[in-house]
Amino acid sequence: MSNLITTDTQTQEIDSELIELFEIEMPNGTELYVHPGLDSDLTTIQLKSITAPTSGDYALNTYIAIPMMIDGLDIQADGASSRPSLTVANVGTIFSSQLAGFKNDDLIGKRIRRRRTLRKYLVGESADTGSTVASIEFPRQDYIIDRIAGEDNISITFEVATPFDLEGIKLPRRVVVGKYCSWKYQGHDNGIGGGCTWKLTGGVNFKGSDGNTYTHNAYFDVNDSPLIKSSPLPAGIAAHSTSTAYTETSYVTTGSGSDIRYWLCVIANTNKTPSDSSEFWKEAFLWTEWGVGSHAIGARVRYQSKTIWKCLVAHTATLGNDIKPSDKNVYWIREDVCGKTINSCKCRYGFIPVAATGSNLAPSGNKNSAARLPFGGFPGTLKF
Repeated sequence: MSNLITTDTQTQEIDSELIELFEIEMPNGTELYVHPGLDSDLTTIQLKSITAPTSGDYALNTYIAIPMMIDGLDIQADGASSRPSLTVANVGTIFSSQLAGFKNDDLIGKRIRRRRTLRKYLVGESADTGSTVASIEFPRQDYIIDRIAGEDNISITFEVATPFDLEGIKLPRRVVVGKYCSWKYQGHDNGIGGGCTWKLTGGVNFKGSDGNTYTHNAYFDVNDSPLIKSSPLPAGIAAHSTSTAYTETSYVTTGSGSDIRYWLCVIANTNKTPSDSSEFWKEAFLWTEWGVGSHAIGARVRYQSKTIWKCLVAHTATLGNDIKPSDKNVYWIREDVCGKTINSCKCRYGFIPVAATGSNLAPSGNKNSAARLPFGGFPGTLKF
């Protein structure tokens, strides 16, 4: 803490108001800079970064105004460490719009840095020290977001812990507690840097019987049902017959017209009729490439040659009003979602195509038992 700011606080009357600023670590490694707001117009403010300058000047951090407060900051000489609470306004999209597509749960385990200074020491204010001198401020405080203590349509409260609060930590830091993977699905491609390495495109290579390696796009929903391209459909697909012997490479249909359903054989059989309760069959769903035009409820599309989305609200997309699949609108929901179980992992990493040669083929009902599953969040207790 600067001697200058110490002198300021020891005067009978402090001539500048105390400012709190927060730096929140994001899952993709960037920082979110926020402050509780100073004026009625909720203007942004700036403070120099804490890192030393690389080219003569300190970098400037711009903090946006969001209604927020932190309490429970009492310091104790003995006993358990305090667990402060950071409460942020949750009205509309005030906070969520700043999360770059991430959810509140994604912030658990991330760092929050609290910085305090007097208003006059902010960049551009009367006592600004200049671009080559560090900001004058009180000692910084770092916390780790431990859990979401409360959430409603008014506010969200994060409980934070000090970095040295080791209560409940066990070595080697992994304990079997449940059946669900705790890794973020496709976390590596989403910029997290570790965890699940399954690609956003579902891309997987498989060596064919001719020695060549073929590329496929393997998509599955949360129930491990295969999501297959509508054109071309798997070779040989036809209406189900109770007199036909089916293998794990067989796809069949039941019903007709708007009631037609598609099924993948997962256990070889002859007279087992496909149904939702049958262990011999798994329902498959068709997808097409997204484009302008009409989209019906339940339609599944692939957007930007990446993942699969399901339409929730019927609509028509035009060149001037193209409602693109996104987590940020009510028209679509992501369909390629991991079920977080061992079987979900095997469906993807143990993918086997329905034919020995060829690219972009549908998955078969068999799985490659020799495939190595990534060492992941098994086990866990929640579906993240």
